[in-house]
Amino acid sequence: MNKLLSADRIGGLIWFVFGAAVVYGSWMMDRLESLGIPPSTAPGVVPGLLGIGIIIFGLVLILRREAASQTAFADAAPTDDAMPAGEAAASAGDFHWKRGALSWLLCVTYGGVLLGGGLPYWLLTAAFLFLHLMLLDESTDVPARPNTRRLTTAAIIAPAFATAVMLVFQYIFLVRLP
Repeated sequence: MNKLLSADRIGGLIWFVFGAAVVYGSWMMDRLESLGIPPSTAPGVVPGLLGIGIIIFGLVLILRREAASQTAFADAAPTDDAMPAGEAAASAGDFHWKRGALSWLLCVTYGGVLLGGGLPYWLLTAAFLFLHLMLLDESTDVPARPNTRRLTTAAIIAPAFATAVMLVFQYIFLVRLP
């Protein structure tokens, strides 16, 4: 593939433009100065910081060297001769679409349907993270086959991260989540 048009560079450019739009939008938000709101708590601060982070990671994708990563991937990837025909076809891209579609479905269900619908934030977020960890992994199965290790890991990580996010919003950003 042409080095200038690699998927990482195109994706990085898209993320960079999106991040720039977020920063611009946050800069244009009302700062509520007429209400005596301090600049550090203006509504656009958090989106602006997130936009800057998106820009930085977009630049990382655009500017990173691909030669080393492609040779490392080529050395580690099995050849098509070593794989059965079904696995070679699955590794060619079909598997990634299933994983992306399942992740998209989980995200839309969580953020678009359930969030704010009456369930406590911490419970809904823990369930979302648990399902993501259980269903999406590095195996060739989508959804993944559950095993004891994955179940234990998901049962520890999901509520811990849901609680951490809730506490950060509650005590640092001073926002009570539903």
